[in-house]
Amino acid sequence: MCSRYLIGDGTFEALKEGFFEILDEEGEDFFLPFLSLRGDIRPSMAAPVLLRETVGRKGAESMADGGRPGSGGAGCDNSRLRMKKCIWGFPGVEGKGLIINARCETALDKRLFAESVQKRRCLIPAAGFYEWSERKDPYFFAPKGPEGGKGRLLLMAGFHRKWEGQERFVILTTQANASVQGVHPRMPLILNMEEAREWLREDCEVPRLLTKTPEELAREPLGQLSLFS
Repeated sequence: MCSRYLIGDGTFEALKEGFFEILDEEGEDFFLPFLSLRGDIRPSMAAPVLLRETVGRKGAESMADGGRPGSGGAGCDNSRLRMKKCIWGFPGVEGKGLIINARCETALDKRLFAESVQKRRCLIPAAGFYEWSERKDPYFFAPKGPEGGKGRLLLMAGFHRKWEGQERFVILTTQANASVQGVHPRMPLILNMEEAREWLREDCEVPRLLTKTPEELAREPLGQLSLFS
């Protein structure tokens, strides 16, 4: 399970480096509206997600934006990377509770998730995520840096959909790898940069990525951090 994660000061800079084409199309100011979302992200909060949207269908959007590079010509389909502010969690059955995670092993079989996993995949950028052991001891997990320390960008796989006018997302979880085992049996489905780009493509081999084992992470004990603080 993943119930809290961190967007750090360097998360957006690392995102710019990994997905440089966003800057080519949108410019440096593109990330400014999302900077206020840095910090701990909890269920029901708004957070930035990265997704791919189709533009230029039948020439409509390419005419509207004056044929901007990357918009596709008249009569062409094309797509662009987009950052969107979405709410973390789908409303539960009959509006009770909030569904924040979906298991990779069953997501394609669940009616609530299947279409979104197939057609509306997204990436959730973070500096790392928190997990609590059975003894309620908190830990922070982050990408390993070049010297084995913490890196700056972690990309969690998820999916999104619009619900009563609000864009919402869910994070996919898988069995814990060696770095998370012993703290919790589940962890987010974390993708490397190549896998992350594939996850956003229309021709993505979704079942294959849903069965991958995430790379090892750096693990840091955090003392008395409260789940509800």
